[in-house]
Amino acid sequence: MITCQILCHSNSAHLSQIYTGFLLLHQAGEIEISQKWVKPSHLNKSRPQHLRDAARTHLRVIVNGRLELHYDCHDSYEIDEVAAAEVDCYFKRSYAPFEIRPSLRARVFPLGLNYEVYGNERDEFEKQRLSSFPGPATNENELPFRPTVENTEALPNYDLEPRLLFITRAWDPYDHPDRSAEKIEERIRINETRARCIQLLKREFGDCFVGGLIHTEYAVRNYADALLSDNQVSQKENYLNLLKGYSVCVASTGLHGSIGWKLAEYVAFSKAIVSERLKYQVPGSFKAGTNYLEFEQPEQCLATARTLLSDTNLRSGMMLSNYEYYKAHLRPDAMIRRTLQVALSRPSL
Repeated sequence: MITCQILCHSNSAHLSQIYTGFLLLHQAGEIEISQKWVKPSHLNKSRPQHLRDAARTHLRVIVNGRLELHYDCHDSYEIDEVAAAEVDCYFKRSYAPFEIRPSLRARVFPLGLNYEVYGNERDEFEKQRLSSFPGPATNENELPFRPTVENTEALPNYDLEPRLLFITRAWDPYDHPDRSAEKIEERIRINETRARCIQLLKREFGDCFVGGLIHTEYAVRNYADALLSDNQVSQKENYLNLLKGYSVCVASTGLHGSIGWKLAEYVAFSKAIVSERLKYQVPGSFKAGTNYLEFEQPEQCLATARTLLSDTNLRSGMMLSNYEYYKAHLRPDAMIRRTLQVALSRPSL
């Protein structure tokens, strides 16, 4: 039996997919897990502003009492070089191999698409974490909607009408005094791209398109013509229920060039996808033309969406490809099973 000791220091939503993957394998009898609490040390003031609390999205796991696995679910490409040098395997969400120091590349592997997802029932391990790392609501009866494996996956529905969905947000570039000029410009660029895509899609597809920016103070002040008509649909439960009824969904690049959670959710729901060009690598075969159609400029987003909405065979084939990718690489237990296989098959470094 493979034993996995999870060294818990955070209950970040970024880590939910990792915790859930280990739980599902434990419940299936494939592994045996335990949790150990370690003192959190999340804030590192010597790092750039966007990396100061990155440790909240990292997790260490000891396999069979000897192998150390490190999971890094932070949005940006930068890795924790100290951690990478001391572990057997380092699995990175935003995996960019040529940004990694050559001496560390043999230890660093792509983790895959990231999204928030929990077990179908609140298990004892999750209850312990909720108790140890309290959030806004720790009373079980007060907790908000939980996206679970059961309510965040679906078989391809080829009978759906060709309709388009793109619900996203605008990031306030100036909400942190220490943010670098480069990161301010990045947020502005993300916002402008998203708003322009929404404007074009709304104008072209009318009632066949539902989308817009979530109603934050910054978005209302700066992008009034790109806002969601009904902000209630952006709430997680409402959004996931809405997602089920759309055949084509749009994804844009996230902070620090990341692949956003929405793209992972689209794959889990077996959707056809229009996506801004991906900057990071993921495991398995996930590529433009098969799993998504890509764009770089908003005008290309419009043209690509038009192609997917009008081509039934292309749309259906993409739905099937994403369903197969979800089963093999994205479902939490599949993701963690692959990382364990990688770690256990490697020779000692």
